[in-house]
Amino acid sequence: MFSSLPPASTASLKLVICFSGKRKSGKDYLCKKLASKLEDQGLRTEIRGVSFPLKEEYVRLHQEKLDIEKLKSDSDYKEKYRKDMADFGERIRNQDSGYFCRKTMEYVSPKTQVVLISDCRRPTDIAYFRKHYQTFTIRIHCPVDMRKKRGFMFTPGIDDAETECALDEFQSWDTVLSNEEKEDQLEERLEKLLTDVINRIKS
Repeated sequence: MFSSLPPASTASLKLVICFSGKRKSGKDYLCKKLASKLEDQGLRTEIRGVSFPLKEEYVRLHQEKLDIEKLKSDSDYKEKYRKDMADFGERIRNQDSGYFCRKTMEYVSPKTQVVLISDCRRPTDIAYFRKHYQTFTIRIHCPVDMRKKRGFMFTPGIDDAETECALDEFQSWDTVLSNEEKEDQLEERLEKLLTDVINRIKS
C-alpha cells in the first residue's frame, strides 16, 4: 500500500528523475553528470536511492559492523551483501511496495528542487514516484560486453532476479539513454537530456 501523501519536507520539489538500468550500465555515473548540469542551471539538486534506506535498515537490524557508505557505493564490498540485502528488501516490499521509496524521500532537504533517484528497479517504484510527484523517467541501455569491461559478471540469484529484471519489459520511459558511446557523443546526449528535463520542470 502506498502512503496517501508525499513527505511534507518536499515542498520546494519541482521534479523527481527516476534512473533505471542493469548493473554496471552507468546509472550512478550518468546520474551524477546530470545532477552537476542541473546545479549549473541554478537548481538545488539531490541524489537519492531507493536502496539507501534499505541498506540503512539492513545495517541497523543486523547489528553488524558494516560500513553504510561502502554499501551505498558501487564496490566489491556491496557485492558481498547484495543477495542477502535483496532478500531482506523483498520481505519488506511484499508488505508495503512503496516503503523504501517513501523512506528515501523523507531525507530530502526541504530546499531541494530536483531529486534524482539513481536505482529504480520495479514498476512499483515508478508507480510510487509518478503517483506523488512530477517525474521524468530514464532507462540506461548498455550492452553486456561493455558492462563486463566495467566489472560485470553474471551472478545467479541476482542478475536473473526481480531486482534486476522487473523493468526489462517496461516501455513507458520518458527517454532511453545509451551509455556506450565515446565521451563527446555521450555529452551531446546529456545536453539534450538536460533540455528535456528543464522543459518538464517548466511544464
